[in-house]
Amino acid sequence: MQAPKNHTLTQTEDGSYSLFSEAFQEGCHSLSGARKETELHYLEGCRILEKLRALSSVSILEVGFGSGLGFELTRDLMEKEKGKMHFVSLEIDPELTQWSFERLGLQPQKEKFHSGSLWSASGKNFSLQVLVGNARTLLPKFLNVYSHPFHAIYQDAFSPKKNPVLWSSEWFTLLKNFSSPDVILSTYSASNSIRKSLTMAGWFVKKGESFGPKRASTRADLLGVSDQEILDQMERSPAVAIMDSQLPKELFL
Repeated sequence: MQAPKNHTLTQTEDGSYSLFSEAFQEGCHSLSGARKETELHYLEGCRILEKLRALSSVSILEVGFGSGLGFELTRDLMEKEKGKMHFVSLEIDPELTQWSFERLGLQPQKEKFHSGSLWSASGKNFSLQVLVGNARTLLPKFLNVYSHPFHAIYQDAFSPKKNPVLWSSEWFTLLKNFSSPDVILSTYSASNSIRKSLTMAGWFVKKGESFGPKRASTRADLLGVSDQEILDQMERSPAVAIMDSQLPKELFL
């Protein structure tokens, strides 16, 4: 398998492959295991199987399509359980999107969508729509015409240091406003700044499982209360929530 342009293909410890982005200077997954990390943080973290058994279909937003692994593993679960899903994802790199669709054996239908494009594919148990371009510009416009509030959000963007516009309080407010009341948002990050961003946006924050070198991750929902341990940590931490007003305007163009 050849890596897409501006990426390096790396085999991780569980035998699955991940990509390293030269543009962001970060890997798409933990080297401890791309597949295991995706299953733990997203399928298990968002309780996809539980939601699938309770609902006729599940609507999922993935923030960061990357290699398509999150979609692939979720689709496999849907096929096994005979469930259905609407899967929406975001990706800034069209060449990576093309590579990932080819790897997944999908033939996309492409159309211009405002300043970017919309790539679509479907099967007997899924619909897939990938917004290709600047997510902060495209997603709000897409949500004006999308009719399936999200039951799960895979918050899998590059780190807050590399890609802060997809970790701000305003971003999490946007996601909250188009989510089902029983939504679960899950991410590999456990930074106090993103937990403060989530809290400011009205999410309740819980401690997620550790994986590889990371001692914790983060889960968030719109029901219940935040973990007291996390509230105490945030109160002690000098880290501040990420706000759009702090960020360069060109990141939103």
